[in-house]
Amino acid sequence: MKAFNDVKGKEVLSSDGRYMGKLVDLTYDGDFKIDELVTKMNKEVIDDLGEDKPLLSSLKLGIGVEHVKAFTDNIVLKESFDNLHLHFQDISDKDVISSFVGMEISASHGNYVGKVDDILIDTESLGTLSMLVKVNKEILQTLDLEKSLLSKTRLGISMEHVTNIGDKIMLDTSLEGMGKIIQKEPIKKM
Repeated sequence: MKAFNDVKGKEVLSSDGRYMGKLVDLTYDGDFKIDELVTKMNKEVIDDLGEDKPLLSSLKLGIGVEHVKAFTDNIVLKESFDNLHLHFQDISDKDVISSFVGMEISASHGNYVGKVDDILIDTESLGTLSMLVKVNKEILQTLDLEKSLLSKTRLGISMEHVTNIGDKIMLDTSLEGMGKIIQKEPIKKM
């Protein structure tokens, strides 16, 4: 798992090495799985794809994760530049993961857990998202986590445990069950 802020800004390349733009966000589906990579498109590519340039902002388009060949130092797509115009989509009506950052999280009985500090992604499978949560210190003590973890107040929680998103993110787990759903493996830097 890698924090999205550590991979944001990676270059998106066609299979024939053409620079398409930079990764700026991700869209997700109803199961909180990554749906599309949101790319801030390169100006020359916008012209070559036949897209209209927005007057006051950059053009951001999404491309489905099924078109991703590799997610390493750069993001390499499976198709050549000539075939990509068929696959980039408007994302204006899609939900993006950056909207979660800063939201408060509550356990199923309303107990405050913490705030979303970042989103964790698995760059190998591009599957289900997790939240990197700045956990309330009292929660760490209540969960009786090992002393070595007490200094770490940022822990992962899979989005699979989200039951509702409104002003806050609600989890399907009580405060007492939090220890079973917290991801304790370290976050890899890219």
